[in-house]
Amino acid sequence: MKGRIIVGSLVAIFLILLAPVTNAVQIKTVEKDLSTSFISYDALKNMDADELIVFIRTLAQNYPQLYEEFQHDVDEMKNTPVSSIVTKHVSDIQLNKNQGPQQKSDNQTLLEKIFWKVFNYRLFRLYISTCLFIYFQSKFTLMRTMTWGIRLLRWVKIGILLGFIDPSQQPQTPNIACTTDSTTNRITVATADANIKWNDIIITNDTGSSNCHWAIYDGGGVTNQTTNVMPTSNVTAGDYIFIWYPSGGNVKITLRYVPTNSLLGSWTVNV
Repeated sequence: MKGRIIVGSLVAIFLILLAPVTNAVQIKTVEKDLSTSFISYDALKNMDADELIVFIRTLAQNYPQLYEEFQHDVDEMKNTPVSSIVTKHVSDIQLNKNQGPQQKSDNQTLLEKIFWKVFNYRLFRLYISTCLFIYFQSKFTLMRTMTWGIRLLRWVKIGILLGFIDPSQQPQTPNIACTTDSTTNRITVATADANIKWNDIIITNDTGSSNCHWAIYDGGGVTNQTTNVMPTSNVTAGDYIFIWYPSGGNVKITLRYVPTNSLLGSWTVNV
């Protein structure tokens, strides 16, 4: 038994040391719509509460009992008021206008600094637990992941109450609607929310071929025609993605919004 504990501790330490240079872990991730992609520490950090819940549910989808236990804990947390001790602290603190999370601000109060240290610690433990679950695929590591997920969600709830987190100022996934035209090999933006920049979007295709290319044409014109390069302009109706693929056939183009690591949509063009 002692041997197993020692081995498990060494594995955990190794992963903790490895985590800062780990780019991503391949799993099924997150948003309101689930898709197969990569999840990194930064992506996990940028999730809102709903996305985090969906993320953990996805991990637990093959374990019905643990799935139900996690959902029960989430429902219980949502229906449980925050401790009266925390409420008393709030009444004793003069909070400025809520400016949302500012983890690196030099003007933080002592309480705010403590809050973000605990937040980052719980987030890091959740990430490590997720790495362990992806590697070992065991119920124990999944239980630890769910435990740290619930602890992080509760801490976020306290942060909202204290005014350190403003849900209205968290990055939101914008809406983009497009049309396709296989005659001209175009995916054209029909409508888009305001102030979305093209360079906040990642474009991928499903061909797996280095011969499949695309270019963005701003405003339906020729402002940018650089192959596989995103312009810095805002996404507006009339912008289109031109696709060329010498091998021909259906090409599925997927747009992902970087600030929230969320899927904007997928469109298929017969090139």
